[in-house]
Amino acid sequence: MDIRSLGVRRNLLFALSFSLMTAVSSAHAAEVTARDTQEIHDLFLRQAAAETAHDIDTLDGTLAHAVPGQPDPVSFVARAYRFWGRDAVMEHFRKAFTGTWRVEPDQSAISIIPLNGDTVQIYAPTRVTLGAAGQPARTATFLINEFAIRTPSGWKISAVIPVPAE
Repeated sequence: MDIRSLGVRRNLLFALSFSLMTAVSSAHAAEVTARDTQEIHDLFLRQAAAETAHDIDTLDGTLAHAVPGQPDPVSFVARAYRFWGRDAVMEHFRKAFTGTWRVEPDQSAISIIPLNGDTVQIYAPTRVTLGAAGQPARTATFLINEFAIRTPSGWKISAVIPVPAE
């Protein structure tokens, strides 16, 4: 087993653990309705469009904010890096946006899986094209796994876990 497959397995284990932890929360939570599902779908596409457009303000609006006195719920964990907290994730995107960064989700394959009434997993096979400023870009398919949480201002992205498809 090579180091790449170990990293992918570690990311999948993290995603599964997170899913299981959130799935066993309060039985009194609200249901995820068809309207919620559409809002989450639109949120994900708005996030993808903001990333492709390098629109940092719109991207920022798609991410969850910490509730006062609670830990920051935002993370971005990939094979090559880990960013914990909203500020770290936004700084990552500011740097990435100086080069090539484009995401193209397969809209016909987006799945929204309720884990409980306030947490969903978003799964989307996505072509990602990226490259540092002045460097050639490369394109690869990732199996994007994200978690969205219900907040007072609607559904927001909490965690992003891209898993290479190849």
